[in-house]
Amino acid sequence: MTSDPQDERLLKQALEWFFLLQSENCTDENRQQFSRWYYKNTANQAAYAHAERLWSELNQLKEKTSIPGLKEARLIRPKRSPARALGLAALTLVASALISIGWMEYNAETVTYVTRTGEQQTVTLIDGSSIDLNTATCLQVRISLLQRHIILDAGEAIFDVHHEWLRSFNVKAGNLTIHDIGTRFNVRLHNDAVSVAVLQGAVEINGERMDEGYQRNYQPGTGLSHSQPVDAEQIEAWRHGRLIFRQSPLREVVAELERYHSVRFLFADPSVARETLSGTFDSSDLDLFLASVEKILPVKVEHLPQEQVFLLDWARK
Repeated sequence: MTSDPQDERLLKQALEWFFLLQSENCTDENRQQFSRWYYKNTANQAAYAHAERLWSELNQLKEKTSIPGLKEARLIRPKRSPARALGLAALTLVASALISIGWMEYNAETVTYVTRTGEQQTVTLIDGSSIDLNTATCLQVRISLLQRHIILDAGEAIFDVHHEWLRSFNVKAGNLTIHDIGTRFNVRLHNDAVSVAVLQGAVEINGERMDEGYQRNYQPGTGLSHSQPVDAEQIEAWRHGRLIFRQSPLREVVAELERYHSVRFLFADPSVARETLSGTFDSSDLDLFLASVEKILPVKVEHLPQEQVFLLDWARK
């Protein structure tokens, strides 16, 4: 993303108004002039909101010697009489530093990672964090000076986060925002339903803390569930190429298989879908899995003429 000189000019104007309005020397005429400037167009309003946000975030920054004027700017904080302390030279210095920070934020690159059906991938981020992407997953990563922001568009991923006190790590999945508190956690998104499991440490989900060993589920219409104990072995099994089922209904079992293989399952009788299955299986070997199901349960699997469509029915005695 490249810088727009017009946007940069507006941001500098907004920063100048920001400091002037806090000054005891600000007159009624100044306020009227600001009001006319502010309501002239939405671009001015957006620039002023950005200036306010940059100032609020400035105190959270680490020392960055690569940003000209930042160290000095952090020491110059608006008090009851900021105009006296700042002066024109200091105002220019602060504006320059904040503009530099602002454009670093705007220009931060967003990288998209995608896995196909049956594929998995491990990504190491520049901050030392890592992400394991499960099958059929798509996520966007944006790491900037002030924050680390991930958007999970579809699928499932385990986040192993390198904690930074001053730079947050947030994952957006559907209607949930997961904020890291130094942790490893799994997030799964499917048809707007979200599941979050904490494997180590703790997270905040929409502002509510959840500790290690628990998970919460979100369903559209019903909202966020209460915390429940998590089966960490089952959650992490996919990283090792396994699927673990514990008294799982066949309808859930085949739905899981459809995530890892380009297949579709049908049930000849609804009661077959309610039959339960337990065991550990290789997620990549569909034929072995189906053969095992026929041995474990009183069901048969028929490969229909349509490509990659299977019918599950009760086995005939």
